[in-house]
Amino acid sequence: MKLQEKIYSTLRELVSVPSVSGTEGEKLISQKIHNILSEISYFKENKNNFGLGEIEGDPLGRKFVWALVNGKYESKDTVILTGHIDVVEVEEYGQLKDIAFNVEECTKRINELTLDNEALRDLKSGKWIFGRGTADMKSGIAIDIEIIREFSENRNFRGNILFLGVPGEESNSEGMIASVPFLVNLQEKMGYNYVGAIVSECSIPKNKDEKFKRIYMGSVGKVMPLFFCVGKETHVGESFKGLNPNALVSEINRLLEGSPDFCDKVNQTTTPPPMALKQTDLKELYSVQSPLLAAAYYNILTLNMSEEKIISDLEKLAFKAFSNVLNSAKEKRENYIKMYCEEIQYIEVEPCVMLYKKLLSEVKTKNKDFESYIKEKVKVWKKEKKDNQTIAINIVKETYEKYENKKPMIIVSFIPPYYPHRHLEDKDEKSRKFIDAINATIEYADEKFNEKIIKDDFFMAISDLSYAGCEKNKDLDNLSSNIVGYGVNYDLPLEDLSKLDIPGVVFGGEGKDFHKSTERLNVPYSLNVIPELYKHIINSLLSVPVH
Repeated sequence: MKLQEKIYSTLRELVSVPSVSGTEGEKLISQKIHNILSEISYFKENKNNFGLGEIEGDPLGRKFVWALVNGKYESKDTVILTGHIDVVEVEEYGQLKDIAFNVEECTKRINELTLDNEALRDLKSGKWIFGRGTADMKSGIAIDIEIIREFSENRNFRGNILFLGVPGEESNSEGMIASVPFLVNLQEKMGYNYVGAIVSECSIPKNKDEKFKRIYMGSVGKVMPLFFCVGKETHVGESFKGLNPNALVSEINRLLEGSPDFCDKVNQTTTPPPMALKQTDLKELYSVQSPLLAAAYYNILTLNMSEEKIISDLEKLAFKAFSNVLNSAKEKRENYIKMYCEEIQYIEVEPCVMLYKKLLSEVKTKNKDFESYIKEKVKVWKKEKKDNQTIAINIVKETYEKYENKKPMIIVSFIPPYYPHRHLEDKDEKSRKFIDAINATIEYADEKFNEKIIKDDFFMAISDLSYAGCEKNKDLDNLSSNIVGYGVNYDLPLEDLSKLDIPGVVFGGEGKDFHKSTERLNVPYSLNVIPELYKHIINSLLSVPVH
């Protein structure tokens, strides 16, 4: 059987497992991959070279899958092939959702759905297959598995090839985060030198008539700022005697939503502006009393901006929002008096903005057992299946309730998930060697396959490449202290992450319409060309010594 046929067979097998993120299916796909690996002759003889890695404390009991092939010629140099094994749900497939995980049946019947012209054209071409996970990203996992199978047969290389299949990328990257200590352990205990990583996500065309494919030389970062707003409750009949926190979050949203001030640009790449992912008050039952608390959190993408600058700018924005609300309230109050000639009672409020790390520090000073108290609360919230973001809001609420100096304020923080931005740059010999291998492979693709591949600076859809390391000058203490629930609800191994600096790219087949019913994969390029390009990169980095 040819390599391409093996990859297609493995892809069908992987897609057939409905490994929807946050479900039991993620455990099933890990076991499925482990079973496939166990049938490879090399791993039958080297049972300690593959396994399932624990995700400590994971309520679903998910595991990441790893497999290591040692070359015939000894070296500590190691290439990583990695990708995520979970997928998003399939509700958008409508009447076809029962066959969304069957590649051939889904491809045969996908035109029962309403297809746009581009999807219809691709279907008629016979070059594309449809189904959940075909592009995002079980094709990449299938390629990785069959590449290590092939390299394990003659082991004619110098060094090591490490495969990592990780769950949870579509949620909070729990799998890749859990693999960071595993990678550090191999680095420190075994002396492994990670010379390059390929995240096997597909190239995504930006225009339907593009004649080239992409390799992404980095991955966009992401922070999620939370604004926790405390007002002053009052009866609706005495509205001037209170401060509605909904006014605060609304003004924050007016200033921040879509603001180009929080876009980031590197070369020709610019991030989209911030967007609110949730805005709500925390009042649970109806009454004619105004809410006391409200919260909003946002999506901010980064290419180069530091978290210190972002949190400082957000603090200033929160102060401006608070001031605007108070000035507006004053103006409306004065107009009310002018219009109705009535004396009214009202409260005087000063703008108050506080970073979460300061609030937490003051509360912990007065409440020595606060951390253990919060840990117990988090256990309860997890049993109630609350998501990380809701738990973060609850943690801030509990922290504020223990704060002695209660008053209207806006508390600014980051909440999970956090993705550091990564960009491959010519900064040292290891990076240069990896870039040289990429450049040589791009030339090889053109000469051998007539495929033009361009280099994009960043994969803009978020990827696990973010956890291949972090900048050496990053203030980890300051960052972690502003992430709500860090070390309690969110186990991000920042210290281990700082020990890694793996040059990496996002590079895979060609796919379209991720997370849509028309998700599809270009078979000729993805299964015929990409495996040969992977082999070219690996051979460039782990070349056999010349005698």
